[in-house]
Amino acid sequence: MTMNKHDKALTLGRRGALGAFATVTGGLILRSLATGIPAQVLLDPLNAKAQEAGTARALILSVSSSGDPVNGNVPGTYGFSDVFHPTDPLMAETPMTFAGQSTAAAAPWANLPEGILDRACFFHHATYTPVHGEMGRVQRMMDATEKNDMLISLIARELAPRLGSVQADPVSLGANGGELLSSQGRVLANVGPTSVQKALGGVDGPLKDLTALRDESIDRIYALYKEHGTPSQRTLLESWARSRDEVRSISTELVSSLAAITGNDQVNQVRCAAVLAAMNITPVITLKLNFGGDNHTDGNLQREADNHVTSIGHMQMLVEELDNLRSQGLLKNDVIVGSLNVFGRTLKKKGTTGRDHNSNHHVTVLMGNGIKESLVGGIELAGSEYRATDIDAATGQSTPGGDIAFEDTLNAMGKTLGVALGVSGERMDEILPSGKVVSAAIG
Repeated sequence: MTMNKHDKALTLGRRGALGAFATVTGGLILRSLATGIPAQVLLDPLNAKAQEAGTARALILSVSSSGDPVNGNVPGTYGFSDVFHPTDPLMAETPMTFAGQSTAAAAPWANLPEGILDRACFFHHATYTPVHGEMGRVQRMMDATEKNDMLISLIARELAPRLGSVQADPVSLGANGGELLSSQGRVLANVGPTSVQKALGGVDGPLKDLTALRDESIDRIYALYKEHGTPSQRTLLESWARSRDEVRSISTELVSSLAAITGNDQVNQVRCAAVLAAMNITPVITLKLNFGGDNHTDGNLQREADNHVTSIGHMQMLVEELDNLRSQGLLKNDVIVGSLNVFGRTLKKKGTTGRDHNSNHHVTVLMGNGIKESLVGGIELAGSEYRATDIDAATGQSTPGGDIAFEDTLNAMGKTLGVALGVSGERMDEILPSGKVVSAAIG
């Protein structure tokens, strides 16, 4: 079986994601979706073999160069008399028991369903930059990664063969300027949700009925294996292949999801991310949620409050949609949802205005299977402002003199994320030499 012209475009290499979506009809993406057979097997079926042992998960990560104040309202930043929080009742300090600790968080975090909170991690760390334009450096763990590549790009290349993803490069749905992703020295174009919807043909496009494509593709590979394949390859085909009923369900669900996309704003990025995860395009998808933005002049932190309520709701919506797709069998892999900013914000009150840049404290939020209910690190006063503390790698607790020093907290977060996604600890040590895995955060 040779790669046809559609498949060549759909390897999503140098042409980038947008060019690939533009030639999606009849191509590799749809054939993999219709059959359940990993993309690399469709490209080279006679070299098919069982996937590497061990769990591999995908990632949907909100990435922002705004420096949102996520760090101001999560578990670990309450109980300090001089830490400022929004006055809006919707963001009220709410007591909660989390990771075995009596703590508190803003109401939208504390009131998330238990089924989400018991798979959530709030990881306190620094990013070591106060500069909006250094999101790329933060993605490279402040230039500490292998070959100075973005961490999520390195992780995506590790996981793509095991997940059977169509491509190894990550895809961004809401990136702009310094938020654009790169991989192996190439800047990757952003792909807006409406572009994805248009390329996939909308409600009357090729997703409407995948059964014929399923039958034709499986018949071709079965005939090839009957003549040239091995018994183990025929067994693998049977384990991969989706039934016709499964394919009809996929068509119905994904067409419905595509029909709901009405723009490129964050709710539509959430909808599109779930569709792309189900299609197994890539191990890593990024979008952009707004938790308050660059709020230097945000009186009483009202914009922070409004945006938190909206964006936490969108994170919940995404996790629940992924859980729904997983339970139906439309999504074959677990997906971790997270949030990463270029820096956090100051925590102490400054008159009646908002928050300034804080290079020394940021909180990465992670949710999903593979994540254990955990509060990692915390804050301490350092001069006139709060910063992230040292961490005990085994427990995740804020520990003065812990084996994860303040200077290594960013890389500890990155290394922990990689292992949670399924990259081995040994390989993560090569990808990111500094920092330690916080085992208490991994489920």
